[in-house]
Amino acid sequence: MVSTTLNEAALPERAPDSSRGMGVLAIVTGIAAFALLAFHPGGEARDFAGVLKDEAANRGMDALVHGGFVVVLALQTVCYAMFSARLGWQRAATVAGFVFFCAGAIFLSGSMVLDGLVTPAVAARYLAAPAKIEYARALFVLIGALIGVLMPAGIAFQAAGFAAWGAALAANGRRVAGAFGVLLGAAMIAGVAAGAATANPIVLMGGIVGTAVWAIVFGATMLRRR
Repeated sequence: MVSTTLNEAALPERAPDSSRGMGVLAIVTGIAAFALLAFHPGGEARDFAGVLKDEAANRGMDALVHGGFVVVLALQTVCYAMFSARLGWQRAATVAGFVFFCAGAIFLSGSMVLDGLVTPAVAARYLAAPAKIEYARALFVLIGALIGVLMPAGIAFQAAGFAAWGAALAANGRRVAGAFGVLLGAAMIAGVAAGAATANPIVLMGGIVGTAVWAIVFGATMLRRR
């Protein structure tokens, strides 16, 4: 129902080839996000030395997963630019949705680079110099603090973007699709608040799941006829 309603709002009688291509790309990015989450390396270290070993050992996988997320975000930005153009740039809610999503993508990309590329590089460097492990501990605290700000901010901005696009759809007479976007955005923002309150990164991962779900739903609408 949501897919059909979104399609009616955004597409002509038959989606042109460019729209179908964007639809396929959006679905692929959503599936890719789920796959990257599944392959995200985890650690069972009980002390800081163990953390350094885990980060250094998983350096390649961390780069693949987090770098992959950056690519996914870039591709999704292209898809949502097309989506916003079809909703109409003259609508303030459409512009707000795209700007919020882009801001969120920037924050999330910064978080991914720090978490997946910078942290393992620091770990590998100081693992070879155990006498300087305290320097590594200080750097890990700084990097962790930055990630703790960038990731929630990125998810919150993207959630606001989904809510704004939902408002644009509702204003266009597509109330079901609009409600879906607004509710998804609200749920993601609530998840960010819960994750910040409990300092639980697993809760924040739910926000990434939300972006993947929206990409798949949006992509499906771009493939259908009106």
